[in-house]
Amino acid sequence: MAHEMIGTQIVTERLVALLESGTEKVLLIDSRPFVEYNTSHILEAININCSKLMKRRLQQDKVLITELIQHSAKHKVDIDCSQKVVVYDQSSQDVASLASDCFLTVLLGKLEKSFSSVHLLAGKACGRIESARNLPGPARKQYFTMSSKHPGWTRL
Repeated sequence: MAHEMIGTQIVTERLVALLESGTEKVLLIDSRPFVEYNTSHILEAININCSKLMKRRLQQDKVLITELIQHSAKHKVDIDCSQKVVVYDQSSQDVASLASDCFLTVLLGKLEKSFSSVHLLAGKACGRIESARNLPGPARKQYFTMSSKHPGWTRL
């Protein structure tokens, strides 16, 4: 990879521990296509999906990442540059395997310029959702919900 290392990985269990502790603010960003986000996503995650236009606008600094987050959120988001940011998509295994010109690399780079702690949720989305089924009852109920329309978890 030709890009400098951006972000670090975080595993599902660590994310759940962070969310359960409530001691740190965590901003969750789902960078999958809207259809996948609409089918299943982590509660409170904001969908910032990959489009060529948005990637170009981010690369050319025509839109600030904080503005994009506010615009993409379903509600007003209190943005604090000291909060942890966790990003996930449908297939990225780790930060090192990302191409330097892919949307996720651009997104992570812009986030890292605005936030002090940026992480990529490790593994594929399906694997994370599957591993979530093994979480203890309270965590599973708090972050995951079953859907009658779709098999599997609708929210992480």
